[in-house]
Amino acid sequence: MRRIIDRTIRVLRRRLGAWRAVLQARRVTEQRLRAGPLRRMLVVCYGNIYRSPFVGEYLRAHLPIEVEVRTRGFHPVAERPSPARHVEMCRRLGIDLSAHRSTILSQDDLEWADSVVLMDRHNWVALIEAGVAPEKLLWLGALGSGSVEIPDPYAMDAADAERVLRRMQRACDELIHRVRQAHKPAAASALSEAASARTP
Repeated sequence: MRRIIDRTIRVLRRRLGAWRAVLQARRVTEQRLRAGPLRRMLVVCYGNIYRSPFVGEYLRAHLPIEVEVRTRGFHPVAERPSPARHVEMCRRLGIDLSAHRSTILSQDDLEWADSVVLMDRHNWVALIEAGVAPEKLLWLGALGSGSVEIPDPYAMDAADAERVLRRMQRACDELIHRVRQAHKPAAASALSEAASARTP
């Protein structure tokens, strides 16, 4: 009986924590964006075959070259391809996922990243349990209107899955804009320091 009670308490605490995290997602995301340039971005979702691969490739295609991007998932089986329907939808948006294979999140990934882009409360719970630094978190859905959570298209029909994809694209565009803005002062400062170093 005691074990059942303890397990129930843990589940309730987890759910309460996730609920609070959703409510605070926009503020947390804004804090991370204002904290300084993002240079090592880790994008996560559950399976690393739908949401995070698209977001990762889209960011790589449009962010400054000095920004590194990794994508990872929590599903315990690695090397899974993105489903053919999703690959085709992404291709129509200029993103090629035909060679993508899923990778499982590791502690090294969390230590490497200076920012972690997540999709929903389930990702948040898994990241917190994995020991991520909360100040690294950035909710992709918080960069657009509506819910801060981006649902998993896994069981959706084609129309709903495409709507999720378009929503991720819009959120990525806003993230790219914010990252570029943050990198401009840093680049200007580096050029100024270089010029000063050359001055006799």
